[in-house]
Amino acid sequence: MSRHCDVAILGATPAGCAAAYRLSTMGCDVVVFDAPRRATECPLLDWVPAEFFRTTGLPKALAGSSKAKPYDTVCFHQADLTRKTEHRSARPLGYIVHPADLAASLTVSAKKAGAKFRSSVTCPAIRLEEEQVRLLGTSQLLARLLIIAHDCPDAVLSDLSLPGRAPGAPPLIAVGLDVPASTGVTGLHIVEMDEPTELGVFFSTASTLHLRIVSNSSAAGTRVAELSGMVVRLQRAGLLPEKLPLGRSRGAVWRPPAGLAMELETHVAKRCLLAGTAGGFAEIVLGQTILPSVRSALLAADTAAAALKDKHTQEALGKFKTSWRDSLGSWFRPLPTPLHMLLPMLPANKKLAAKLAAQILRGNRS
Repeated sequence: MSRHCDVAILGATPAGCAAAYRLSTMGCDVVVFDAPRRATECPLLDWVPAEFFRTTGLPKALAGSSKAKPYDTVCFHQADLTRKTEHRSARPLGYIVHPADLAASLTVSAKKAGAKFRSSVTCPAIRLEEEQVRLLGTSQLLARLLIIAHDCPDAVLSDLSLPGRAPGAPPLIAVGLDVPASTGVTGLHIVEMDEPTELGVFFSTASTLHLRIVSNSSAAGTRVAELSGMVVRLQRAGLLPEKLPLGRSRGAVWRPPAGLAMELETHVAKRCLLAGTAGGFAEIVLGQTILPSVRSALLAADTAAAALKDKHTQEALGKFKTSWRDSLGSWFRPLPTPLHMLLPMLPANKKLAAKLAAQILRGNRS
């Protein structure tokens, strides 16, 4: 039997759960429809800028309930690992968090606010009709409006028969590894790689070391080998312990749609908004998805709540086109200078290191 609600949200991701919480606190009848999705978001340990937990519309004390751990240092390493440059702050620069913990905490808050959750073991068919939206999977749902908050943009555009994105740089590919080990590593570390299209990243909590390679090269087959090579190099340089329980590690490969938000012809369909990774909301340098995808979903939630009260529903939904650009546009513009050209300059210019950290952490491209 189909259920009818004000807003259906496709995707029980941090973005989808945040939108559900926001809409529920505004009195809307919301159902989050959890379904299989493609790998566009990091399923391993991840990081967010410090201001993420101050975002309007998120639950209070979310940092604590999601077990987020603050860090106050961003460290840039040159390719040979003999030189590094640190940017340190008296206040947290960001937090290390597991996306699953973040989504779980947001789910609890959304349910307390009145949101309902349903699931489908198959990807649902989406029917955008004049007066409602239908989601048809192993579970069915009818809604006045739909927010799609997961999956890759190209697949979503195809499902909705919307115009495709303009040709551009390929999305990033990321290969990551969570190692169950205490290492003493503090802060967020960014490593220059020999290949200009690649960057290494590593950081740690008390019990888990996270390592990843991020690349915008279309030659994706070598990323796993390069990640292993980076681990060996870091061990030889004394930046990681010589012995790590790599056999008990958890690995993943995902493709954040970095910067594709700027290339999509539209984020608005009939009674539908594209937010989260479905709208290409991923930062363009390291492919960070949590902050831009969650903020885009909150903006979509505000737009949907206003549209429900407006007799010109579709026109009201169209305001999402400008709201996300005003709030998030800087996250999807390239750095003024390629990062592989900036890294060698950092040891002689600490001010540049601080500026670069701000560009990576806050999307500040000025």
